[in-house]
Amino acid sequence: MKIMCRELQADEVEQEVTQRDQFNTDEVNLTATLIRESHQNSADARSKINSGPVKTRINLIPANKENSHYFNSLFTDLKPHLSASGIETSDLDFGMPNILVIEDFGTTGLTGDFMTKSDRGPFNNFWRRVGRSDKGGAKGGRWGLGKLVFSSASQIRSFFGMTVTEDAPTSRWLMGQAVLATREIDGKEYAPHVFFAEPGKDGLQLPSGDAKIVDAFATATGLTRKYEPGLSIAIPFIRSDITIDALIPEVLKNYFFPILTGRLSIEIGNESINTTTFDDVASRYNWQATGSNTQLLDFIREIRDATPNPPDAVLNADWVKDMGNALTGELLEELRKKIATDMKMVRVRAPVILKHRNQGTKSTFIDLYLRKTVDQSRGGALYVRGEITVPDEARYFTPRQTLAALVASDGPVVSFLGDAENPAHTKWNGNADKLRDWIAPAPRLNEIRSSLGKLQNLLLQAVDVLEKDALKDIFSLDDISPQKNKGSKPPSSTISSQPPPITISKSLFSIVPKPGGFSILSSGALTEDLLPISLTVSMAYDVLRGDPFVKFSPHDFDLTKTGLKIEATGATFQAAGPNQLLIECSVQPFQINCSGLDTHRDLIVRATRTQ
Repeated sequence: MKIMCRELQADEVEQEVTQRDQFNTDEVNLTATLIRESHQNSADARSKINSGPVKTRINLIPANKENSHYFNSLFTDLKPHLSASGIETSDLDFGMPNILVIEDFGTTGLTGDFMTKSDRGPFNNFWRRVGRSDKGGAKGGRWGLGKLVFSSASQIRSFFGMTVTEDAPTSRWLMGQAVLATREIDGKEYAPHVFFAEPGKDGLQLPSGDAKIVDAFATATGLTRKYEPGLSIAIPFIRSDITIDALIPEVLKNYFFPILTGRLSIEIGNESINTTTFDDVASRYNWQATGSNTQLLDFIREIRDATPNPPDAVLNADWVKDMGNALTGELLEELRKKIATDMKMVRVRAPVILKHRNQGTKSTFIDLYLRKTVDQSRGGALYVRGEITVPDEARYFTPRQTLAALVASDGPVVSFLGDAENPAHTKWNGNADKLRDWIAPAPRLNEIRSSLGKLQNLLLQAVDVLEKDALKDIFSLDDISPQKNKGSKPPSSTISSQPPPITISKSLFSIVPKPGGFSILSSGALTEDLLPISLTVSMAYDVLRGDPFVKFSPHDFDLTKTGLKIEATGATFQAAGPNQLLIECSVQPFQINCSGLDTHRDLIVRATRTQ
């Protein structure tokens, strides 16, 4: 293989690769994105003949002097392009790279005709297209940007891929790519993408199928694939912050759902993470999915076991307008009893009607799961599309001691929600450009994301019960009416002449104002036996008239977006709305600091303990 660069022509518009920032943000860092994107690609490439889990293998291969000559030769011609792109390499020994290897098995590999650029198969989509993808239907990827995470994770912006395809299992194909800046060398300008490849007709970059070349690369980089279908990625000079210990929590956090439901199995470093070992690995890495970690994992396993069976109920089509009319009579009472009294999981299927401009009306569905927490902890929600979780959507559900899950697994709704996702696949957007082929996508998306909350309200409605004697021990008076029989016994309920002493409860926390924000501090009254506690914190700028919280506007500030600085010690937090924080306090003392608000306006902060 040799490097292949394309010289820019005089009539071309310069285009830089600027999308890297979408994969390393305040919400999702590069380590998390590396796990999310690589495993989403593997899930998309699941083989139809694979009835078990997709398996991936992740390893960090340390530098080895025995391979130094190989790597020095491999990267020699790349060095001037790195320098011209402003990439600092003075501290790098090009013969001694640390290499991150990510391999998948039980997948199809990068299929398609790589001898022509016009083919729309996975090979061309992966190597030769940026910002465009032919994935659709139930596939996870949409943007054609995910592979940028591989080059972003490398200090020399480079990665390699070796694939064996399901339709040609006797051949192995190797190619590499560096994604650099537009640069000038010896008076010539070059396009950002550099290939490690073999030249083909009209300068087309072709993978190498030479067994000696592939074997030498596999030996030097630590690839384990022989001729099993799938894709092996090797990222040389991996960033120092991307370690096995940093990647394992991201595996647990981002892919717990397909792992626990038996759709994914991961070997990473010395750990094997699957449905059997998940709890042990999670406990050793101190991973907390929510405040109710154990319950959440048990809840997911309940979902797995319930999936082959029919749902407890199927809503009628009116649920999008009025959930109260979607379940009625005995069935509604049975479900309320099952979740509130019997403390069991309820599974309800909600039909969804989608209209595509070219493909017509599509009847599909989502499955909704609810179960009360057993210890009255706050609970949490999962939003799952296909085999990936969409974490930011949980903010649209307010759990009331409830574990909940929205699972979209049917083809049309998976396709619709995939078109609504951002490039990092963390949230849905009803105004996404890729939804342009769907009719009225924003209202349909709102119906879907609000379905869990509507069902929770219906099944967990408060029941009004008249208790005539409920307050008799609090309000009780002597009977001072005339006595018909002077010898009768005095009434048993009287007011004591000496009222009991009033016990003043001490606050467990305090709110301390400061310029542009506030702090919440635990008090000495918070003892270890009271932990953990949950707080709901609301804030708004004061107004001349009326309730500042009622008159709050997201134009004032929005906690769900960047701009404000929130730090926590001994606690975790998440934004439940533009002006509301949900805080889980686990140790004493704890402290939450919020800053970045307008110093010229009065801030009102209200914090309540959530039972």
